[in-house]
Amino acid sequence: MKKFWLPYSLWDIQGIELWLNELAAKGYELKKFSKFWYGRAEFQPSEEAKHCRYRLDPIGKDERELRERAANYRELGWRFVEQIGNLYAVYRCDDPEAPELYTDPESFGWAMKKLIRRQWLGVMVILLWACWLLRDLLGLLITAPAVLPMRLILQNELALLYLLLITAVVSCVLPVFRRTVQFARLRRGLVQGEVPPSRRLVCSQLREPLSLLAGAALIVVALILTFRYQLGGENIRGLSDESEWDFPHVTLSEILPEGTELKIRQEEELYLYLNPSTFAHSWLAPEQYDTKQAGLARLPNGVSREAQLSLNYIKTRSPELAEWVYTGKVQEWKQEMEEYRENWEKNTPYIHNNAQAFAFFREEDVTHSSLDQLTRFSYQFSDENYPRACYVGRLENQVFVLSVRGPDLETPLNLLADRLAAEAV
Repeated sequence: MKKFWLPYSLWDIQGIELWLNELAAKGYELKKFSKFWYGRAEFQPSEEAKHCRYRLDPIGKDERELRERAANYRELGWRFVEQIGNLYAVYRCDDPEAPELYTDPESFGWAMKKLIRRQWLGVMVILLWACWLLRDLLGLLITAPAVLPMRLILQNELALLYLLLITAVVSCVLPVFRRTVQFARLRRGLVQGEVPPSRRLVCSQLREPLSLLAGAALIVVALILTFRYQLGGENIRGLSDESEWDFPHVTLSEILPEGTELKIRQEEELYLYLNPSTFAHSWLAPEQYDTKQAGLARLPNGVSREAQLSLNYIKTRSPELAEWVYTGKVQEWKQEMEEYRENWEKNTPYIHNNAQAFAFFREEDVTHSSLDQLTRFSYQFSDENYPRACYVGRLENQVFVLSVRGPDLETPLNLLADRLAAEAV
């Protein structure tokens, strides 16, 4: 038994027949095509094969039709030998006087009709599979298109993961689509009486093994990057205290009225433990700080209020990148609030009786003398007594997301804007 690699494309019917007949003339008869690699076939030395002919017949609707055709062709002197995937049936004839399976290109072209229909169905199936696989990515592009570019700017591993995912999907979809287009082009030419010339492939024996190795390498790299991304990789580290906050920021103590006593209870300790302050970096955004502050503020008038200050500060390599990050942060924050509302309404019959997640919610694009862009979200959760504010702003290549909960919602923004302006000088 000897194995040979098919030196022609699967849609090159004339080339495949030529190859089979050349090997037959050398004394090799076809035994089977590989089920795993269509491009590899097993042959057996045979003196009888030197006088035979091989022809291909497009596979029709199903196995039953294939058996019926094989029985009809057997009466004409053609014996079924093997099947090349679900594309062709290979027939052999040892009688030189037996008629051809197809006497002209037109009849062969019409015989390919069901094959072409099945190929286009396969394209539709693999496109649906690709859409299902990329459903989260496509959904994000539809609902919040700026979030994806923002994440690619902020996270190196994520950019590589998306690239690998898209490469893997395209490498699966593109060959099927290309093969179907080539089959359709072949059939169109045959129906018009034209037989396209055959073209022998270069290094055909390496194509499928190299494709398999490339696919395996992509999977390994994707797993490594996924593992690194889940762990945070080397691009993120925790910040122990405010002494490591080497960026324009404001502190909770300086935005509270003078004489306010700030106390950190177990609730705040748990919140800060679950939401630690971090520093991250990427190629396009070398400075990314995410800080959290929380406590119970006892105001000079004796009223106690919960106070929280969350600041996400990002410095990119250019103002253009910062614009993408700013727009992405606005859309991301709106998306988070929408998810909160949906979860609240979903849990209404089970956890609470209030169907409204927010007492009020407002989004405004506002102007600030020290900032290039600013979006303000004013809102109040329905289970709280006081409003909150979130500011998403940009100054040149600096972007921030400032979430404030406390007695004064404006002072933190003004202080931060002044310090950003000083940093930009």
